[in-house]
Amino acid sequence: MNYSFQTVLSNFNDVPLTPIPQQDSCDLLMTGMVKAKAVKNGISTEKEIGKIENNIRMKFKLFALSEDVIKQRYLVVWPDNYNLKGKIKVIENGKFVEHDLSVPLYEELAKKHTNPNGADLDKRMEIYRSISEQKIQNLYESECLERPDHIIHVTSSGYIQPNPVDVFISRKKWYDIHVTNYYNKACNAAISAIESAHALVRSSMLGDCEKPKKRIDIVHSEIFSIHMKISDDDPVNIGLISAFSDSFIKYSIRPYNEAFRNEIPALKILYFKHLLIPDSLSLAVLTVSSPAFNYIIEPVKYFKKIRENVKVFVKEFFKEIGLDFKTIKDNLIFLIQPSSIQIIMQIGKELGLSDEQLSLSKDNLYENGYLTSSAIPFMCKKIIDSSDIHPGQKIFCLGFASGVTISGMLLEKM
Repeated sequence: MNYSFQTVLSNFNDVPLTPIPQQDSCDLLMTGMVKAKAVKNGISTEKEIGKIENNIRMKFKLFALSEDVIKQRYLVVWPDNYNLKGKIKVIENGKFVEHDLSVPLYEELAKKHTNPNGADLDKRMEIYRSISEQKIQNLYESECLERPDHIIHVTSSGYIQPNPVDVFISRKKWYDIHVTNYYNKACNAAISAIESAHALVRSSMLGDCEKPKKRIDIVHSEIFSIHMKISDDDPVNIGLISAFSDSFIKYSIRPYNEAFRNEIPALKILYFKHLLIPDSLSLAVLTVSSPAFNYIIEPVKYFKKIRENVKVFVKEFFKEIGLDFKTIKDNLIFLIQPSSIQIIMQIGKELGLSDEQLSLSKDNLYENGYLTSSAIPFMCKKIIDSSDIHPGQKIFCLGFASGVTISGMLLEKM
């Protein structure tokens, strides 16, 4: 077989963040929401605030992702001085309690009992910029530094120019490295970004317009915690703020021959396919708004559209490469975009998958919360690192994004 134009995924590296127990995060969010609703509606009596608290606790019980589904999450805006052992009071002796919590989004609410909507978008983007610049620096410091030829930056949570990757390459004096931005490509952006990097490497190998690229890095910087809206007790919002998790990860796309020659652990890229589901554009929409980005989703219709289309999509995917899905499915490892336990289980049922085939997706959600665009890369890293998964094993990645778009990617462990 001629591997001259094949590419691989390699060198996965993430920044370790402090895990926050799911129940602790939900407890603080509930308390913040109670105070935000009270301040927003001009309520300051213990009796009325007690009613608000009972209502919000019931909504969290019904709509938030519990610690049975998510053990912990990563929230970079989590207050360093939060007392995990004591319950934070909203009101005492007829007055709001002032809290000195280091939450930059809601300082005025905590200390002055004002501004229940939190910091404006400029402030939130400044938080994104400062944290992301440091974390991206950390991503490159923690490995034996190899200069990439190109960087693709993926984020749906922070839009700012120059962006954190631009700042990093300027500090490194890598002035001739071009940065491509994947803004607002939503949860399965990784598959599209990998496909673009794959195409860039392959086209550069032709040598007609540029020198061959030996390495393209993809860098994800997702901080959805800066977009939490604690004054909104809509069930969908409660589901989102109890699920999203922050993440920073980078990985590389290289020519197959180079990875093979240098014995670099990698996943060979085999095939891509995408499908925009008809009549689905309004079911999941992410918009830039202030004070926080606005994510509109109709969960029941969204999941129904995916369930109705996923089996045909997957069958067509394998048919295009001359394979019968039914024949080979039991030998595949599946990485399903783990936005919720319900969608993982529904897809598993539609495709006839075993519990073992769903385990990586469920474990990723449980251990990390919903990592959005970083979820599939985190699972790919786990596959490369696992000694129980042997070379030759094929991996099928399945992602979903606003639109609704279904994306598939087939990989093989080297």
